[in-house]
Order: sequence, then structure tokens, then C-alpha cells
Amino acid sequence: MVHDLFVTGDPHQRNYDARVSLRSLGIAVAGRSGRLRVNYRSTEEILRWSRSLLDSEPVADLTGDGHDTLTGYRSLLHGAHLVCEGHGSENEEADAVVRQVRGWTDAGVAPSDIAVCARFNTLTGKLADRLTAAGVPVVRVRDGEPDSAVGVRVSALHSMKGLEYRCVAVAGATASAFPFPPAVTPADVDGLQNATDLAAERCLLFVACTRAREALYVSYSGRPSEFLPG
Repeated sequence: MVHDLFVTGDPHQRNYDARVSLRSLGIAVAGRSGRLRVNYRSTEEILRWSRSLLDSEPVADLTGDGHDTLTGYRSLLHGAHLVCEGHGSENEEADAVVRQVRGWTDAGVAPSDIAVCARFNTLTGKLADRLTAAGVPVVRVRDGEPDSAVGVRVSALHSMKGLEYRCVAVAGATASAFPFPPAVTPADVDGLQNATDLAAERCLLFVACTRAREALYVSYSGRPSEFLPG
């Protein structure tokens, strides 16, 4: 039956430049598509701040016919305001992340309901070591630990897609990491690809931040990413 197909997706969740439109696959949805605007996972406070990371930039939609935005996207849940703070060095930042995680566990959040993530493995490794030294159980997501393992999930940002936690700490949101120069085509080489690459960089940070249901902590050392709200 021609009507026995339902497709849903979020183009803002793309971590890579892998765009495939439904039209290119022979699936016609013109006039039969709609937008889901209510978020039932993250609080409005987390969602509003994370939405600003995209700077209202349109993202290629799933139909292949236009662009999609987060205008009107909202949550029915409310909670504490997120924390975004800078530090003088990466070591100071790592210590702050450990304190934040300790604060969550002291408040009764189970370690397995907490995720700590960063873009680069060097920083995720340092954070995992600091947490372990502080007596906090750690599960390194890249190690393929079973879901039943008890511990704070430590992960690279690209591995966060599709996951969710009560509390999330996103570390290393620096100017050199977002956008990451090797991942962005220079504007003088290809202006269209440059814009696409920058949108993908924003989406990567957006995906990580929206993994949090109740609490979000974002940190950086040195110069902050230009994507972070002022």
C-alpha cells in the first residue's frame, strides 16, 4: 500500500555531512509532511540554550525541497538553568568537571545517569582518569562496555547521538574545537561547502548538549567557541 510508510527524523541531529533527501530516494512527501515541535526529553532551559548554538541557521530538510529550522521548537518540561563556564587551563577545567559530577552524584543522581563528553580523545581520556582518581566509577563508551556496567559514561561527542542521560557535562568547547579547522572547507575554496561544514559543526555541539534531560554543564579553557551564546 502506498500509504503504509511513516518516516520521521531530525536534520539537526546530523553529526556528519551525510545528507540524503527522501525525494532522491523516490519518496514523495510534498504536501504530506509536518513538523514535530514539542520536546518531551530535555527541559526548556536546556533546549533554549542549545537551540541558540545553531544561531537560527537553516538546515537542509529531509524532503530535499528546502530547509528546516527550530523555530517554534519547545519543551513542556522545566528545570534548573544550565552552567557554561570557562577556565584558565585544561587541568583546571578537568577539576571543575569532576566537581560538577560529584555535585550530581551527591544530589542522588546515579553515576550511570551521567555522561561526560568532549570532542577529542585526549580530553576524554584525561577526564576519565581524573574521575577515576576521585573515586568516581567510569565507563568509557568507546570501550564497548555493557549497558549494565555502573559508572559515569565518558564519551567522544560523535558517540553521543541517540543517547540520553539525566545530566551531561560537555567539556572542551573551545575556539579551536568548534569549529575544528580541518573539518571546515575554506570559504574561498567553496562557499557553499563552507556553510554546510559550519552547520555540521554547530549540529555536533547541539546534539551533545541535547542528550541532557535535566542538567547540562558546558565548559572550556582559554578562548571559548564562537558558537557559544554570549
